[in-house]
Amino acid sequence: MSKKEGNTSFKFHWFHVVILFLSLLLLGAPMAYVHAQKALVDLNTASDKELEALKGVGPATAKKIIAGRPYKSVDELSKAGLSTKQIDALKPFVTAGAAAPAPTAPMTKAPAAPKAAAAKGEKGLVDLNTASEKELEALKGVGPATAKKITAGRPYKSVDELSKAGLSAKKIEDLKPFVTVGSAAPTQPPAAPAAAAKAPSAKAQAAKLAPGQKININTASKEQLDVLPGIGPVKAQAIIDGRPYKNIEDIKKVKGIKEKEFGKIKEMITVD
Repeated sequence: MSKKEGNTSFKFHWFHVVILFLSLLLLGAPMAYVHAQKALVDLNTASDKELEALKGVGPATAKKIIAGRPYKSVDELSKAGLSTKQIDALKPFVTAGAAAPAPTAPMTKAPAAPKAAAAKGEKGLVDLNTASEKELEALKGVGPATAKKITAGRPYKSVDELSKAGLSAKKIEDLKPFVTVGSAAPTQPPAAPAAAAKAPSAKAQAAKLAPGQKININTASKEQLDVLPGIGPVKAQAIIDGRPYKNIEDIKKVKGIKEKEFGKIKEMITVD
């Protein structure tokens, strides 16, 4: 082999060695990068133990880091109480990945709507006895005036009774597929007149003494004494407390009963 050919072969050999070295270097760099990335501790997902493995992070600091999640960047470790120096020391070893999704509250099933609205019967039928005027007006061929007549004609035992509200037989037939007759709303009984509602008081009843009838001030009850003119509950009790009386004039000894009061009742009382 000539010297020239030997030099060429040597150069060719080193050329392949350099190419191989560069290839290995280029292939190894991404792998080293991936390895480095995998080695970083994710602040948003790491466990207490993984955080405690970091230099300068103890159990208390690990708990603070977890409590401060999520983190958008490593610098946000400051909200967990870490100093700038600590954060800078940790930066080569940690990352802030996507925060773990917050646990969603279990979906609660919304309460089912009542099977039928108060004014509607089954299958969306409008109840003639409970529907509002607006609901009645929504029916085909029923305007405000007709709706008022329908509500005024309640209660209905059947749809055919709409005739008493002035609806024609044809209109009633047209409405039948859309209306129903439920239980009529209970009607309030008319209020009794105030005078009739109040039963006559015992005093009023007792006041109607028969002609010539007198009240015995020695034996009468408080209620019976109360009906005497000018004698109320207080004086009636005082009369009872002052018993016995020998004659009707003795009643003037009761506090509050003077000649004037005595004159009103002397013909209505006795001691016999």
